[in-house]
Amino acid sequence: MSTQRASLTEVKFHPDADECIAAARGAVESRFPWRRGTLFLLACMVLVQLACQKSPAQQDDGLPRTAEGDLLPAYEGQVVSSIGIAGRPDFDAGRCPACLVQRTGQPFSREKVDETANALKAAGNFSRVEVEAEPDANGVRIVFVLEPAVYVGIFTFPGARQFPYSQLIQAAHYPIQDVFNPSEIRADQEDLTAFFRQEGYFGANVDPRLAIDSTHAVANLHFDSTLGRRAKFGSVVIENAPGSEGPLLAHSLTTFGARLHSAAIRPGRTYHRSTVDKATNYLRNKLEKEDYLDAQVKLSGAEYDAATNRADIHFSVRQGPRTEVRISGAHLWPWKKKSLLPVYQGVGVDDEIVAEGRQALVSWFQAKGYFDVKVESQLKKQSSAAAVLYTVTKEKKHRVTSVSLTGNADLPSARLKPQIAVERKHLFSPGKFSDQLVEKSAKNLEAVYQSEGWSHVRVTSATTKTNGDIGIAFRVVEGPRDIVNSLTIEGVDTIPRSQFAPKGLELTAGSGYSQAHVQSDRAGILANYLKAGYLIASFRETASQHAKTEPHRIDVVYHIVEGPRVTTGNVLTLGRDHARQRMINNDVKQIRKGQPLTESELLIGGSNLYNHTGVFDWAEVDPKEPVTTQNVDDVLVKVHESNRNEFTYGFGFEVIDRGGSIPGGTVALPNLPPIGLPSTFTTSETTFWGPRGTFQYTRNDLFGKGQSVSVTGFAGRLDQRGAFYYIDPDFRWSSWKSTASFSVERNEENPIFSSQEEQETLQFQRPVDKSRKTIFFAQYGFSQVDLTRVLIPSLVPAKDQHVRLSTVSANITRDTRDNPLDEHKGALDSLELDFNDTRLGSSVSFAKLTGQAAIYREKLRHIVWAESLRIGLAQPFANSFVPLSEAFFSGGGNSLRGFPLDGAGPQRQVQVCSSGASNCGVFIQVPGGGNELLLLNSEARIPLPVKKGLSLVAFYDGGNVFPSAGFHDFTSLYSNNVGLGLRYSTPVGPVRIDVGRNLNPVAGINATQYFIGIGQAF
Repeated sequence: MSTQRASLTEVKFHPDADECIAAARGAVESRFPWRRGTLFLLACMVLVQLACQKSPAQQDDGLPRTAEGDLLPAYEGQVVSSIGIAGRPDFDAGRCPACLVQRTGQPFSREKVDETANALKAAGNFSRVEVEAEPDANGVRIVFVLEPAVYVGIFTFPGARQFPYSQLIQAAHYPIQDVFNPSEIRADQEDLTAFFRQEGYFGANVDPRLAIDSTHAVANLHFDSTLGRRAKFGSVVIENAPGSEGPLLAHSLTTFGARLHSAAIRPGRTYHRSTVDKATNYLRNKLEKEDYLDAQVKLSGAEYDAATNRADIHFSVRQGPRTEVRISGAHLWPWKKKSLLPVYQGVGVDDEIVAEGRQALVSWFQAKGYFDVKVESQLKKQSSAAAVLYTVTKEKKHRVTSVSLTGNADLPSARLKPQIAVERKHLFSPGKFSDQLVEKSAKNLEAVYQSEGWSHVRVTSATTKTNGDIGIAFRVVEGPRDIVNSLTIEGVDTIPRSQFAPKGLELTAGSGYSQAHVQSDRAGILANYLKAGYLIASFRETASQHAKTEPHRIDVVYHIVEGPRVTTGNVLTLGRDHARQRMINNDVKQIRKGQPLTESELLIGGSNLYNHTGVFDWAEVDPKEPVTTQNVDDVLVKVHESNRNEFTYGFGFEVIDRGGSIPGGTVALPNLPPIGLPSTFTTSETTFWGPRGTFQYTRNDLFGKGQSVSVTGFAGRLDQRGAFYYIDPDFRWSSWKSTASFSVERNEENPIFSSQEEQETLQFQRPVDKSRKTIFFAQYGFSQVDLTRVLIPSLVPAKDQHVRLSTVSANITRDTRDNPLDEHKGALDSLELDFNDTRLGSSVSFAKLTGQAAIYREKLRHIVWAESLRIGLAQPFANSFVPLSEAFFSGGGNSLRGFPLDGAGPQRQVQVCSSGASNCGVFIQVPGGGNELLLLNSEARIPLPVKKGLSLVAFYDGGNVFPSAGFHDFTSLYSNNVGLGLRYSTPVGPVRIDVGRNLNPVAGINATQYFIGIGQAF
């Protein structure tokens, strides 16, 4: 759409409005950069009416109002390239040919445009007609918008479901808050057709179909798409390449190297746009390796033959001169050379480009500690070739011994030093230094001072050398600070100061003038205006000297343009098919008719729609039309539903050797910790072979309220398993989420045992508080585990080889941690109670209580103190027992770091004999578990200045697993563990290395343990 709109019937500018227009434009663009440009001028006029003095009202004489600030006269005399009529699909301009006084091909005439607007208004009895104009290559385009206008609703693309919806609306240039325009529909149709052809559907046909909602003035567009067959690749044609280069480049796209880069174009293969794009890059990289650094490769087109359904791909190649780049005196890896030197960026080669590369090399080597590096450059150019030589003299490697800051009397060093890009040496680095870094540091320091009101600050730097090592000193000359003499707020007409600044303002009379405080006030004021429904409120600050004799006393004015307060009209849903309207209404329930319309509510509504797994693959919540002068605006909830069915499968063949030595020397039984076995332990070996297959089917949005059902299965020679899951995110339209699952597995892969497991669970959960930090879980679970063919009988007592549990449990968890992967502050508290009883179908009767309380606090110098307390109690009743699978185990990198994994607590000896032996005398120590758990973890996470993200951790772990509840033999069994660790932050959590020492060693267990993992210990 166009970028200028002027009302011809209602608005008149004040003669002195130019300055206001500029200010309003800045406010609108900074506040709403995503708004359509077609409404820019109208928004400016509204803001001018609110912020500037208005001319006296004139009588409505039926003639269009002309605006002295109007930009339309700027097009006077230019050729009109096209004329469109938008806003009303029901209006046929053909029934009023005389209305178009302004004609295509004629010079633009403001008078004729006015006459056309008035004629259209009269012909359709419209309330007004607005004009949009924008320049194009052939002159100027004009669009007459008929009001009240019909706005674009949603696009759909029947017949093109194989493409993601987000990709289709991007290809069709889906507009937001735009009026209906037939010419735009034709352009969208052409763009969509071009997109399909680029994807290989050269016979694609797109037929737009319009659906008008007259009640709500919304036009929905359906682009019925017939794609036809996807084309195959034909031959590759290289155009403009010299001599025999063309055939050689074409052949390179059929080689094994091209296949490795997924860039091979081979006749008969299915056409893919991604392959063509990769082929373009492959050719460009190939020419670059041959020193054609300025080479350009472009896809010039595809020649499609419908009879063969093949497309010949045409590339246009411009090699340019061959450019050789050599670096002598130092070694740089090829990828680093390419990233540093601009000559590799396809910008050609000249003296300026070579000089930029020289400076880049100087900065690079200086940052590596070669502070005295010298780089000389030489350029030799011929008609068909060029040579660039960089000669590097690194000199001796030195260090940055000191970085000091003086003269900062009013701002603390802690505020300023993070802005210094130069770094002092440390254990793993000689420091960071270059002329560019020094200059950047000085500018950064000046910027901080200027933002706080020291407008005349100066920062100088001095570099000293001692035996080649460097010391850098920054000296600040602060000068006088600008002081706020007065603060005036203009433009506030409708809401009190207590509402738009409930906590007061940062900038006050008598305080230092600070842009940081101005920006804070701006953000707070606009946020409160937006919360109150003023969607186009804007803020502008002006500062001026109070008097020439007092240049550092500043008069500050906050100019606020409130705009209209917008309330919500109708809330309309577009694009819904299977999903229930009630579910969507729940997601956008904060947007209520008659209430102030705020951007935060629109964003929350859009975010809530994405929370339903597999329901919507695109969702957006917007006002129907841009906010200008209206006080009521409808809201459009636009959604597109995902494919409801997902099916994946796979087949294969397997050969399994069961037996021999145990891989890794450990064995893990169901619901039990891994057990280490002696290296001499072997079993009889048998080979099994057969087919294997897997599948998964998921049905999303089962009954239109976000539920999903998933069925998975796997079948192999020795392992068969299946599972069923059902999730209802809004159980009976409540705040409860329910999950039901069933799984069964039969496994004979392990040479020591066979197992058959069955698990069924039904869980309900809901948030307890509005912040959703506290979650309550209620669950019923049934499980049955049967172990057979147990080669080491005493490894699992007979009573634990066949266990059936019927568990009723409840859990409440509160999580306020700032980052669960790497906590700096917050807390994690949880409490869970499990109950099993033979009367519920369980084979045992016992109750189990587990609780945790962890807190994280960031203290001085960003040191994080973390403490955690975990308690567990299990108590049998009715002459029953707690099965081994439900006992507590501890030890390892996340609990007691002076023990191996699950190696703490009571131990028992188990005789381990290889196959065929019954009394071999080989015993191992096996954790026996216990009915009581106490864990106390405390650690200090100390950032190390040597490298960002690296920290040292000192920790203490105390506690143990106790045989029975009641803390019997607590003193003798309590274990103390201390140690040190290193952490290095990564996007997926910190890499963790810990060394733990048990101060109360246990016989047979090494007192020093080492752990490597991802994430914090607790």
